[in-house]
Amino acid sequence: MPDHLTNRRRKEITSLRQKKYRDELAEMLVEGKRSVEAALDAAAPLKDIVVADSVATTPDIRQITDRATVPVYVVSDEDIEGLSAVETSQGILAVVAIEADASSDLRAASMILALDGLQDPGNVGTLIRTAAWFGIDAVATAPGTVDIYHPKVVRAAMGALWDLRRARLDDLPALLAKYKRGGYSVYGADLQGTDVRDWRPASKSVLVLGSESHGISPGVAALLDERIVIGGGATRRGTESLNVAVAAGILMHAWVS
Repeated sequence: MPDHLTNRRRKEITSLRQKKYRDELAEMLVEGKRSVEAALDAAAPLKDIVVADSVATTPDIRQITDRATVPVYVVSDEDIEGLSAVETSQGILAVVAIEADASSDLRAASMILALDGLQDPGNVGTLIRTAAWFGIDAVATAPGTVDIYHPKVVRAAMGALWDLRRARLDDLPALLAKYKRGGYSVYGADLQGTDVRDWRPASKSVLVLGSESHGISPGVAALLDERIVIGGGATRRGTESLNVAVAAGILMHAWVS
């Protein structure tokens, strides 16, 4: 028999759309069949699973809920739409505990992706997914970057959050200065600099990506050892730059090659 979702727990789950309550409860929302399944596969610290009555007995949902060792709540379609942070729910969501940030043990990482002021949750989720695909060890976010536990980031990351270390930083320049003293090289994506085809990254390194509108912040830019550029075609006229997630994919491919 399914567990009963109390009004208190319902309110807590709904509140996870806001960073304030994600931080307060140390929990985040994971939505959609693929993402919930990925969280299970990664042995993420699940707290609850909620499914819509209309899909609760379908084979793909049962395959997920039968594996669960946490409470599984079956609610009406209307209820799950109210809990969901997306316009059209797939009928399943999970609450996952937010584990302590890994800023204290990033030194165990050889390759760290640092996000400096990126605000679009879809881009940030895609960057995390891409970093995990290429085997980057860790992702660190500076103040001004969208929360990596934002529901839209989690959804775009497609389970990749649990494939790398994560750290939300209060002071990215301080961390970079510390790592430079420890032998790391710090690179930044820019519109001018070393062509990515000529880039020879150090084995211990940090790659910084700035926002598309403002670029890398001055405090971080002052610590860069090298700026890396992706050259475009000679015939382009109206295209100023690449989307940051696309550019990051090209840079990360070169970084690990």
